[in-house]
Amino acid sequence: MTAGASIVFSSFTSAADPMPRAWSRFCDQLISAEPRPEGRTHGDLDEPRSGPVCVWRLLASNNRELGRSAVLYRTFLDARAAVFDARLAASEFEIRSVHGPNAGTHGWFALDGNGSPLITCGRWYGAHAASIEAAQHSIEAFQGATVLAEGHRRLSPDRRRSIREAAPTPAPATP
Repeated sequence: MTAGASIVFSSFTSAADPMPRAWSRFCDQLISAEPRPEGRTHGDLDEPRSGPVCVWRLLASNNRELGRSAVLYRTFLDARAAVFDARLAASEFEIRSVHGPNAGTHGWFALDGNGSPLITCGRWYGAHAASIEAAQHSIEAFQGATVLAEGHRRLSPDRRRSIREAAPTPAPATP
């Protein structure tokens, strides 16, 4: 298992911001043949009313991206809950290999036990074998990664500013 892997979250004020749109385009290249589960999207975010979105990334101990969410979630809490739910069934993941947009490029994504895309590569690989090896390593790291507990980064559209937000803490029970 990869020591020091972590899952971090970023949220965006609008699904129409450049970063989530780029995220969606990359996912669409990878997952274009897969059906989209209801209520979860990895594309079609052109409508400004789409509102805020949150994503997660799987990072190695050196902050190299190992994988990323295939889904844009509506809130940080939705994204975090999805990670915990997925980790319970990580042994059921099915890795799919795909050819990239250019000759000699390869990528991967993994489906959860229900056949829904859950995690994707974050870049294209030069060889099919390297892509599959990275996918297997990423799934292993996902299972043991530390999940960010204290909050997430909210990124503004110009990406020059970010605000770290704390996760809401439940109010103490009153006697």
